[in-house]
Amino acid sequence: MSEATVLHEPNGVARRDLGVSADPFPLSAVTLLPGPLHDHMSRTHAKLKSLDPDRLLHTFRRNAGLPSEMVPCTGWESPAAEQRGHTTGHVLTALAQAFATTGDRAFSVRAHYLVDQLALCQDRARFAGFSTGYLSAFPEGFIGRLEAGEPVQAPYGTLHKIMAGLLDVHLLVGGTRALTVLTRMAAWVGWRIGRLSQAHRHTVLATEFGGMNEVLANLYQATGDPAHLTTARYFDHAYARLPAALGAIRLYHATGETRYRDIAVHCWENAADECRCSTHDLRKLTHQLFRGDPGQIRYFDYYEQSLNDREPDTRDDFSCCYGTGMATEHRDSIYFHAGNVLYVNLFVPSVLSWAGRGVLVRQDPATRLTITGSGWIDLRVRVPSWAQGAVLRVNGVAEQPVTAGTYARVDRHWVSGDVVDLSLP
Repeated sequence: MSEATVLHEPNGVARRDLGVSADPFPLSAVTLLPGPLHDHMSRTHAKLKSLDPDRLLHTFRRNAGLPSEMVPCTGWESPAAEQRGHTTGHVLTALAQAFATTGDRAFSVRAHYLVDQLALCQDRARFAGFSTGYLSAFPEGFIGRLEAGEPVQAPYGTLHKIMAGLLDVHLLVGGTRALTVLTRMAAWVGWRIGRLSQAHRHTVLATEFGGMNEVLANLYQATGDPAHLTTARYFDHAYARLPAALGAIRLYHATGETRYRDIAVHCWENAADECRCSTHDLRKLTHQLFRGDPGQIRYFDYYEQSLNDREPDTRDDFSCCYGTGMATEHRDSIYFHAGNVLYVNLFVPSVLSWAGRGVLVRQDPATRLTITGSGWIDLRVRVPSWAQGAVLRVNGVAEQPVTAGTYARVDRHWVSGDVVDLSLP
């Protein structure tokens, strides 16, 4: 059993994830080398720097009664669109990931600016006729319509994107403002959904609510405040959708209740890649499921295939796929670790810096791993299910026959210059 992931909060309060046997490395530990994922990341970073944050904030400001003369965004972010505001959440997440990946302050400055301006809008909630803590680009009346059974497009799903973006800024960029805004939003969600009867909640949650349970479970893990876990459980009523299944696996990690894990596994086994957003959510769910059951080859056999759809959307329609297309967290799934065990899951040109062990692992195309540093590592390299006839060599010498659909294992003391080659058909 490895050390479980710990999510940190400025005062040092944190909870360890339960039911975890392997963990990813932080984004900063993995450097992408030239290749398709590196190209995707570069295009995404350029896109983030080209977006005007004040245009994204336009509908938030107008909703809070603040002036804004910016030209509004189009498509799903137009002033008449019911899901306006969701892109800002995706952008916050992408900015946080970009900063964690590169250390480029251009990304952290933009993230803090968005958070500070969203905080000003939240501070105006009561003046705008909304409840304390409410923050959105659409009026709180959309939630009223949902509760009244009137047609409305996924208001909780949109709020989830904003909350998730705030949490990512808090965890990956730092500062206290994002957490303050987020906890006020979470308190509002707890009050608004918690005042309903269980039967009424069940009806309300028939409309897409995104990963509201996921972000609340993650917030509970980051702060230890049980109120967030209570609110997350309010969204227990419908797990047919992938974002809700992501919430289920995070609730398993938070509580250890195996029913949540079973829900997530069942959803993964029966899910379909219907669009880029579904693929994105399935990758995230795959990542979490592998943490609890490392060595399951099917997880990263799927993940590998899913990477065919990883382009940032260039249509500027600000749809859901536009937002998920900006995600750049793929590097956190290339390698996992558990004690001295190192899993190589994806064949992506990259360099892993294993802090605390003084070891670098460089992965070059055609899958060659070169070790710099020394130490005992139980290396496990995925041999895809399709790779019948694969051969693993260490310093040019073939190891025992490897079996497709398993992790080839080389458990030894490594020294600088050691090379592992995996030849795939």
